[in-house]
Amino acid sequence: MGVKALIDLWRHRYKKYSHIFKAYFSGNQNIRSFRQFKAQHPGTKLVAVVRTEHFGDIVAVEPLSRHIRSLHPDAHIVWFVKPVFKELVEVNPHIDRVFPELCVTERQVILKSGVFDKVYELQFRNNNYCPECQAYYDNPVAVAKNINVDNYFEHGNLLEVFAKAGNLGLPEDQQPEVYLQKRHRAKADELHLPQSFIVIHCQSNFAPKDWPAQHWQALAYWLIEHYSYAVVEVGLKSNLDINHPRYFNLTGKLSILETAEVIRRADFFIGLDSGPAHLANAVGTYGVILMGALNNFEIYNPYSGSYGSGQNCTMIREVGKPCSQLSLARVTSSIKDILPSEVTS
Repeated sequence: MGVKALIDLWRHRYKKYSHIFKAYFSGNQNIRSFRQFKAQHPGTKLVAVVRTEHFGDIVAVEPLSRHIRSLHPDAHIVWFVKPVFKELVEVNPHIDRVFPELCVTERQVILKSGVFDKVYELQFRNNNYCPECQAYYDNPVAVAKNINVDNYFEHGNLLEVFAKAGNLGLPEDQQPEVYLQKRHRAKADELHLPQSFIVIHCQSNFAPKDWPAQHWQALAYWLIEHYSYAVVEVGLKSNLDINHPRYFNLTGKLSILETAEVIRRADFFIGLDSGPAHLANAVGTYGVILMGALNNFEIYNPYSGSYGSGQNCTMIREVGKPCSQLSLARVTSSIKDILPSEVTS
Protein backbone atom coordinates (compact mmCIF):
# COMPACT_ATOMS: atom_id res chain seq x y z
CA MET A 1 0.00 0.00 0.00
CA GLY A 2 1.40 3.40 -1.02
CA VAL A 3 1.81 6.34 1.32
CA LYS A 4 -1.15 8.24 -0.16
CA ALA A 5 -3.44 5.20 0.10
CA LEU A 6 -2.34 4.66 3.70
CA ILE A 7 -3.04 8.32 4.58
CA ASP A 8 -6.46 8.13 2.92
CA LEU A 9 -7.26 4.95 4.84
CA TRP A 10 -6.43 6.49 8.19
CA ARG A 11 -8.30 9.68 7.36
CA HIS A 12 -11.34 7.57 6.55
CA ARG A 13 -10.98 5.61 9.80
CA TYR A 14 -10.50 8.76 11.84
CA LYS A 15 -13.61 10.34 10.32
CA LYS A 16 -15.67 7.18 10.85
CA TYR A 17 -14.65 6.45 14.43
CA SER A 18 -14.72 10.07 15.58
CA HIS A 19 -18.30 10.23 14.23
CA ILE A 20 -19.24 7.01 16.06
CA PHE A 21 -17.74 8.39 19.27
CA LYS A 22 -19.74 11.58 18.81
CA ALA A 23 -22.92 9.55 18.23
CA TYR A 24 -22.44 7.52 21.43
CA PHE A 25 -21.46 10.59 23.46
CA SER A 26 -24.46 12.60 22.24
CA GLY A 27 -26.77 9.61 22.66
CA ASN A 28 -25.79 9.14 26.29
CA GLN A 29 -26.14 12.84 26.99
CA ASN A 30 -29.68 12.75 25.62
CA ILE A 31 -30.52 9.63 27.64
CA ARG A 32 -29.68 11.61 30.77
CA SER A 33 -31.84 14.48 29.52
CA PHE A 34 -34.83 12.20 28.87
CA ARG A 35 -34.39 10.51 32.29
CA GLN A 36 -34.30 13.91 33.92
CA PHE A 37 -37.57 14.77 32.17
CA LYS A 38 -39.17 11.59 33.50
CA ALA A 39 -37.96 12.36 37.01
CA GLN A 40 -39.48 15.83 36.78
CA HIS A 41 -42.76 14.49 35.36
CA PRO A 42 -43.51 11.32 37.31
CA GLY A 43 -46.15 9.15 35.72
CA THR A 44 -45.76 10.73 32.27
CA LYS A 45 -44.84 8.16 29.65
CA LEU A 46 -42.25 8.90 26.97
CA VAL A 47 -43.31 7.78 23.49
CA ALA A 48 -40.90 7.84 20.56
CA VAL A 49 -41.96 8.11 16.92
CA VAL A 50 -39.27 7.43 14.33
CA ARG A 51 -39.84 8.76 10.81
CA THR A 52 -36.70 10.59 9.85
CA GLU A 53 -36.98 11.08 6.07
CA HIS A 54 -37.93 11.89 3.32
CA PHE A 55 -40.14 14.93 3.63
CA GLY A 56 -42.88 13.45 1.42
CA ASP A 57 -42.92 10.38 3.66
CA ILE A 58 -43.18 12.56 6.77
CA VAL A 59 -46.17 14.37 5.28
CA ALA A 60 -47.72 11.06 4.21
CA VAL A 61 -47.59 9.62 7.75
CA GLU A 62 -48.95 12.75 9.46
CA PRO A 63 -52.30 11.02 10.17
CA LEU A 64 -50.37 8.60 12.39
CA SER A 65 -49.34 11.50 14.65
CA ARG A 66 -53.03 12.06 15.43
CA HIS A 67 -53.58 8.34 15.83
CA ILE A 68 -50.65 7.91 18.22
CA ARG A 69 -51.85 10.91 20.24
CA SER A 70 -55.27 9.25 20.56
CA LEU A 71 -53.55 6.10 21.85
CA HIS A 72 -51.40 8.05 24.33
CA PRO A 73 -53.36 11.22 25.23
CA ASP A 74 -51.25 12.03 28.30
CA ALA A 75 -47.82 10.93 27.05
CA HIS A 76 -44.87 13.10 26.05
CA ILE A 77 -44.46 12.24 22.35
CA VAL A 78 -41.03 12.75 20.80
CA TRP A 79 -40.56 12.55 17.02
CA PHE A 80 -37.10 11.57 15.74
CA VAL A 81 -36.27 13.25 12.44
CA LYS A 82 -33.33 14.40 10.35
CA PRO A 83 -32.56 18.07 11.15
CA VAL A 84 -33.32 19.23 7.60
CA PHE A 85 -36.95 18.09 8.01
CA LYS A 86 -37.44 19.40 11.55
CA GLU A 87 -39.78 22.21 10.44
CA LEU A 88 -42.39 19.70 9.28
CA VAL A 89 -42.79 18.17 12.73
CA GLU A 90 -42.15 21.03 15.12
CA VAL A 91 -45.44 22.74 14.16
CA ASN A 92 -47.49 19.55 14.57
CA PRO A 93 -49.76 20.13 17.59
CA HIS A 94 -49.96 16.38 18.30
CA ILE A 95 -46.20 16.13 18.94
CA ASP A 96 -44.60 17.45 22.13
CA ARG A 97 -40.98 17.46 21.11
CA VAL A 98 -38.91 17.09 17.95
CA PHE A 99 -35.59 15.30 18.23
CA PRO A 100 -33.28 16.24 15.33
CA GLU A 101 -31.01 13.22 15.39
CA LEU A 102 -27.32 13.22 14.61
CA CYS A 103 -27.53 9.80 12.98
CA VAL A 104 -29.11 6.37 13.36
CA THR A 105 -26.36 5.23 15.73
CA GLU A 106 -27.17 8.02 18.18
CA ARG A 107 -30.84 7.09 17.94
CA GLN A 108 -30.14 3.42 18.58
CA VAL A 109 -28.09 4.28 21.67
CA ILE A 110 -31.06 6.26 23.02
CA LEU A 111 -33.77 3.74 22.15
CA LYS A 112 -31.83 0.72 23.43
CA SER A 113 -31.45 2.40 26.82
CA GLY A 114 -35.12 1.76 27.58
CA VAL A 115 -35.76 5.39 28.50
CA PHE A 116 -38.80 5.41 26.19
CA ASP A 117 -41.87 3.54 27.36
CA LYS A 118 -43.10 2.96 23.81
CA VAL A 119 -41.39 3.21 20.43
CA TYR A 120 -43.09 3.40 17.03
CA GLU A 121 -40.60 2.89 14.21
CA LEU A 122 -42.29 4.09 11.04
CA GLN A 123 -39.51 2.89 8.76
CA PHE A 124 -37.56 -0.10 7.63
CA ARG A 125 -33.95 -1.01 6.96
CA ASN A 126 -33.05 1.29 4.10
CA ASN A 127 -34.26 4.29 6.13
CA ASN A 128 -31.93 3.26 8.96
CA TYR A 129 -28.49 3.76 7.46
CA CYS A 130 -25.70 6.12 8.46
CA PRO A 131 -23.03 6.61 5.77
CA GLU A 132 -20.60 7.97 8.35
CA CYS A 133 -20.96 4.99 10.69
CA GLN A 134 -21.51 2.68 7.70
CA ALA A 135 -24.15 0.94 9.76
CA TYR A 136 -27.66 -0.33 9.05
CA TYR A 137 -30.24 -0.92 11.77
CA ASP A 138 -33.34 -3.03 11.37
CA ASN A 139 -36.86 -2.39 12.59
CA PRO A 140 -37.83 -5.79 14.08
CA VAL A 141 -41.51 -5.23 13.27
CA ALA A 142 -40.75 -4.53 9.60
CA VAL A 143 -38.44 -7.57 9.48
CA ALA A 144 -41.11 -9.82 10.98
CA LYS A 145 -43.65 -8.53 8.42
CA ASN A 146 -41.14 -8.76 5.57
CA ILE A 147 -41.42 -5.08 4.68
CA ASN A 148 -38.36 -3.87 2.82
CA VAL A 149 -37.24 -1.57 0.02
CA ASP A 150 -37.95 -4.23 -2.61
CA ASN A 151 -41.58 -4.89 -1.69
CA TYR A 152 -42.96 -2.07 0.46
CA PHE A 153 -45.57 -0.88 -2.03
CA GLU A 154 -47.01 -4.40 -2.03
CA HIS A 155 -48.19 -3.48 1.49
CA GLY A 156 -50.23 -0.45 0.39
CA ASN A 157 -49.69 3.29 0.15
CA LEU A 158 -47.04 5.01 2.29
CA LEU A 159 -49.40 5.58 5.20
CA GLU A 160 -50.42 1.92 5.20
CA VAL A 161 -46.83 0.69 4.84
CA PHE A 162 -45.48 2.74 7.73
CA ALA A 163 -48.49 2.01 9.91
CA LYS A 164 -47.66 -1.69 9.47
CA ALA A 165 -43.96 -1.04 10.13
CA GLY A 166 -44.94 0.70 13.37
CA ASN A 167 -47.38 -2.08 14.33
CA LEU A 168 -50.20 0.44 14.23
CA GLY A 169 -53.74 0.32 12.92
CA LEU A 170 -54.83 2.91 10.41
CA PRO A 171 -56.46 6.11 11.68
CA GLU A 172 -60.03 6.84 10.71
CA ASP A 173 -59.04 10.05 8.93
CA GLN A 174 -56.32 9.23 6.42
CA GLN A 175 -56.08 12.67 4.81
CA PRO A 176 -52.62 14.12 5.59
CA GLU A 177 -52.33 17.67 6.88
CA VAL A 178 -49.57 20.22 7.20
CA TYR A 179 -49.75 22.86 9.90
CA LEU A 180 -49.05 26.18 8.21
CA GLN A 181 -48.23 29.15 10.39
CA LYS A 182 -48.56 32.91 10.10
CA ARG A 183 -44.90 33.18 9.06
CA HIS A 184 -45.47 30.88 6.09
CA ARG A 185 -48.42 32.97 4.92
CA ALA A 186 -46.38 36.15 5.38
CA LYS A 187 -43.59 34.77 3.19
CA ALA A 188 -46.06 33.89 0.44
CA ASP A 189 -47.57 37.39 0.70
CA GLU A 190 -44.10 38.89 0.12
CA LEU A 191 -43.81 37.07 -3.20
CA HIS A 192 -46.73 39.00 -4.76
CA LEU A 193 -47.86 35.93 -6.65
CA PRO A 194 -50.24 36.31 -9.59
CA GLN A 195 -53.94 35.85 -8.95
CA SER A 196 -54.18 32.58 -10.91
CA PHE A 197 -51.27 30.23 -11.28
CA ILE A 198 -50.20 26.63 -11.68
CA VAL A 199 -47.33 25.27 -9.60
CA ILE A 200 -44.95 22.86 -11.32
CA HIS A 201 -42.31 20.68 -9.69
CA CYS A 202 -39.86 19.19 -12.17
CA GLN A 203 -37.12 17.29 -10.28
CA SER A 204 -37.45 14.62 -7.59
CA ASN A 205 -34.74 13.31 -5.26
CA PHE A 206 -34.61 10.06 -7.25
CA ALA A 207 -33.76 10.24 -10.96
CA PRO A 208 -35.90 7.23 -12.05
CA LYS A 209 -39.02 9.22 -11.04
CA ASP A 210 -38.13 12.19 -13.25
CA TRP A 211 -39.50 13.46 -16.58
CA PRO A 212 -37.07 15.01 -19.12
CA ALA A 213 -36.30 18.69 -18.64
CA GLN A 214 -37.06 19.47 -22.29
CA HIS A 215 -40.58 18.11 -21.79
CA TRP A 216 -41.10 20.24 -18.69
CA GLN A 217 -39.87 23.29 -20.56
CA ALA A 218 -42.19 22.61 -23.49
CA LEU A 219 -45.09 21.96 -21.08
CA ALA A 220 -44.53 25.26 -19.27
CA TYR A 221 -44.56 27.21 -22.54
CA TRP A 222 -47.63 25.24 -23.68
CA LEU A 223 -49.49 26.14 -20.48
CA ILE A 224 -48.59 29.81 -20.81
CA GLU A 225 -49.55 29.89 -24.48
CA HIS A 226 -52.91 28.15 -24.13
CA TYR A 227 -54.14 29.28 -20.72
CA SER A 228 -54.32 32.48 -18.72
CA TYR A 229 -52.51 30.97 -15.72
CA ALA A 230 -49.01 31.95 -14.71
CA VAL A 231 -46.57 29.09 -14.08
CA VAL A 232 -44.67 28.99 -10.78
CA GLU A 233 -41.84 26.49 -10.40
CA VAL A 234 -40.89 25.18 -6.94
CA GLY A 235 -38.25 22.79 -5.68
CA LEU A 236 -34.60 22.84 -4.72
CA LYS A 237 -33.29 23.91 -8.13
CA SER A 238 -34.44 24.36 -11.70
CA ASN A 239 -33.08 22.76 -14.84
CA LEU A 240 -35.35 24.83 -17.10
CA ASP A 241 -34.45 27.84 -19.25
CA ILE A 242 -37.65 29.84 -19.48
CA ASN A 243 -37.92 33.55 -20.13
CA HIS A 244 -41.50 34.74 -19.94
CA PRO A 245 -43.28 37.31 -17.76
CA ARG A 246 -45.80 34.68 -16.61
CA TYR A 247 -43.13 32.19 -15.46
CA PHE A 248 -41.84 32.55 -11.89
CA ASN A 249 -38.87 30.54 -10.65
CA LEU A 250 -39.05 30.06 -6.87
CA THR A 251 -36.68 27.09 -6.71
CA GLY A 252 -34.23 27.25 -3.83
CA LYS A 253 -36.01 30.26 -2.32
CA LEU A 254 -38.55 28.66 0.01
CA SER A 255 -38.62 26.38 3.03
CA ILE A 256 -40.73 23.23 2.88
CA LEU A 257 -43.75 24.79 4.57
CA GLU A 258 -43.40 28.06 2.63
CA THR A 259 -43.56 25.89 -0.48
CA ALA A 260 -46.70 24.26 0.92
CA GLU A 261 -48.34 27.67 1.32
CA VAL A 262 -47.51 28.62 -2.27
CA ILE A 263 -48.96 25.31 -3.49
CA ARG A 264 -52.06 25.91 -1.36
CA ARG A 265 -52.68 29.19 -3.18
CA ALA A 266 -52.28 27.63 -6.63
CA ASP A 267 -55.17 26.66 -8.89
CA PHE A 268 -53.43 23.41 -9.85
CA PHE A 269 -50.28 21.48 -9.05
CA ILE A 270 -48.44 19.57 -11.80
CA GLY A 271 -45.50 17.50 -10.64
CA LEU A 272 -43.75 14.23 -10.07
CA ASP A 273 -44.21 11.60 -7.38
CA SER A 274 -42.11 13.56 -4.91
CA GLY A 275 -42.31 15.59 -1.72
CA PRO A 276 -44.16 18.62 -3.13
CA ALA A 277 -46.90 16.31 -4.47
CA HIS A 278 -47.48 15.14 -0.89
CA LEU A 279 -47.68 18.80 0.16
CA ALA A 280 -50.25 19.41 -2.57
CA ASN A 281 -52.30 16.49 -1.28
CA ALA A 282 -52.09 17.84 2.27
CA VAL A 283 -53.14 21.41 1.38
CA GLY A 284 -55.97 20.32 -0.94
CA THR A 285 -54.74 21.66 -4.29
CA TYR A 286 -55.83 19.59 -7.28
CA GLY A 287 -52.85 17.59 -8.51
CA VAL A 288 -51.73 16.22 -11.85
CA ILE A 289 -49.01 13.71 -11.00
CA LEU A 290 -46.66 12.22 -13.60
CA MET A 291 -46.03 8.65 -12.51
CA GLY A 292 -44.09 5.69 -13.82
CA ALA A 293 -42.89 2.23 -12.94
CA LEU A 294 -40.48 2.36 -10.00
CA ASN A 295 -37.93 -0.35 -9.23
CA ASN A 296 -39.98 -3.54 -8.80
CA PHE A 297 -43.32 -1.73 -8.90
CA GLU A 298 -44.99 -1.52 -12.30
CA ILE A 299 -47.90 0.41 -10.82
CA TYR A 300 -48.24 1.86 -7.33
CA ASN A 301 -50.05 4.60 -5.42
CA PRO A 302 -48.11 6.26 -2.58
CA TYR A 303 -50.93 8.55 -1.47
CA SER A 304 -53.74 8.33 1.05
CA GLY A 305 -56.59 10.81 1.39
CA SER A 306 -58.03 12.66 -1.60
CA TYR A 307 -55.02 11.93 -3.83
CA GLY A 308 -55.13 8.26 -2.96
CA SER A 309 -58.82 8.01 -3.84
CA GLY A 310 -58.38 10.02 -7.04
CA GLN A 311 -60.97 12.54 -5.85
CA ASN A 312 -58.54 15.48 -6.05
CA CYS A 313 -55.85 14.12 -8.31
CA THR A 314 -55.16 12.71 -11.76
CA MET A 315 -52.21 10.37 -12.18
CA ILE A 316 -50.73 10.23 -15.66
CA ARG A 317 -48.94 6.95 -16.25
CA GLU A 318 -48.41 4.05 -18.61
CA VAL A 319 -48.22 0.75 -16.77
CA GLY A 320 -44.77 -0.79 -16.76
CA LYS A 321 -43.04 2.27 -18.23
CA PRO A 322 -40.88 4.77 -16.32
CA CYS A 323 -42.04 8.35 -16.02
CA SER A 324 -39.32 9.44 -18.46
CA GLN A 325 -41.13 7.59 -21.26
CA LEU A 326 -44.36 9.57 -20.95
CA SER A 327 -44.74 11.58 -24.13
CA LEU A 328 -45.38 15.31 -24.06
CA ALA A 329 -48.51 14.71 -26.14
CA ARG A 330 -49.82 12.21 -23.59
CA VAL A 331 -49.35 14.73 -20.76
CA THR A 332 -50.85 17.74 -22.56
CA SER A 333 -53.81 15.64 -23.71
CA SER A 334 -54.56 14.65 -20.12
CA ILE A 335 -54.18 18.21 -18.86
CA LYS A 336 -56.62 19.48 -21.51
CA ASP A 337 -59.25 17.21 -19.95
CA ILE A 338 -58.64 18.73 -16.51
CA LEU A 339 -58.03 22.45 -16.90
CA PRO A 340 -60.97 24.78 -17.58
CA SER A 341 -61.29 25.60 -21.27
CA GLU A 342 -60.06 29.16 -21.01
CA VAL A 343 -57.69 29.05 -23.96
CA THR A 344 -56.12 32.41 -24.63
CA SER A 345 -54.89 31.88 -28.16
